[in-house]
Amino acid sequence: MRYLITILTILFIATLSSEAQKKESNDSTKKSSFAIYPAFGSQPETGAQLGTIAIWVFKARDNENQEFQRQTSISPFFLYTLKNQVISAFDTDAYFKNGLNLTSTVRYFNFPDNYYGIGNSNDPDSLEKYTNNFFQIVGTLYRPINPKVFVGLTYELQRNWLRDIEPEGRIITENITGQDGGFFLGVGPAVKYDSRDNTIFPSKGIFAFANILAVQIGDYRYTAYTLEARKFFTIANEKNIIGIHFSSRFTSGKNVPFYKLPQLGGDERLRGIENASIYRDKQSIFLQTEYRRDLFWRFGMVAFAGIGDVAKNPGDFRLDEFKYIAGLGLRFAAVKGQKLNIRTDFGIARGGQTAFYIGLKEVF
Repeated sequence: MRYLITILTILFIATLSSEAQKKESNDSTKKSSFAIYPAFGSQPETGAQLGTIAIWVFKARDNENQEFQRQTSISPFFLYTLKNQVISAFDTDAYFKNGLNLTSTVRYFNFPDNYYGIGNSNDPDSLEKYTNNFFQIVGTLYRPINPKVFVGLTYELQRNWLRDIEPEGRIITENITGQDGGFFLGVGPAVKYDSRDNTIFPSKGIFAFANILAVQIGDYRYTAYTLEARKFFTIANEKNIIGIHFSSRFTSGKNVPFYKLPQLGGDERLRGIENASIYRDKQSIFLQTEYRRDLFWRFGMVAFAGIGDVAKNPGDFRLDEFKYIAGLGLRFAAVKGQKLNIRTDFGIARGGQTAFYIGLKEVF
């Protein structure tokens, strides 16, 4: 069924593109482009999805500092799934004339989910159900040191309400941290390096960032350390792009709620793992690469592969236990000339797991 939804989605989007183009700016002198689409999709964690997504891209003004010219994008969406989940978000990546950059996401999820345990060897068939209802504001404010180096402050505010927990399940009987939900606020320093030629669909350059999020306000006390690096380059011409993405997230502290532990899987991390909640622990590391190719009109394709794992302590990683994935995807440029893509991906993971995704923007 979900594969049929994918085919119908692509055909429907192509049919609607002529109407969406009426809302887009075809004049290169215009400062913004806007499009709105119906959103149909499927992910392992949600099943079939139905909703709406809007995409707004702003060009830098001619009188702005040329050193800091980048595109600003805003993309709100709302989805309802056949598993009775509500998924809504308002994503912003804003660049200002003085070089300040604000990345921000506001989310509200009413999300029936699965708990598989903590660790890297959980059984995908051994799960218990619960509902995670949460509101979150997360982002980073950067100030430029020079056109490529930025320093700033990262922040995260979240409130969780957990419901429908099984009375005799592991969350209760093992007294898992986070079973009562709760509130927390974390802040910390951040730094990034950005030499990409395009923030939405880069073909060359490096994007790397690191931050430390210290959660000291609310019901939990812990620290999360994140380091990511992405490299882009072309082969032969601009139609053939290679992207490489390394990510690591480490946490310290004794009371990290289980729903904030680093995970593998999902539509951004090692696509192909059957459910993003299967593998989670205090530390995570992964490496993935992707080949991107323009096809015709607004369509493109990708081929991807990756490897990674989670562990309790940084010294516990074992190469023979790493999870690996591979897959293919189709792309459709939602905003004409902007390469802000609607994406569909199908991945296969170690052990025969499979997963299918529809999303907005490139994975990295």
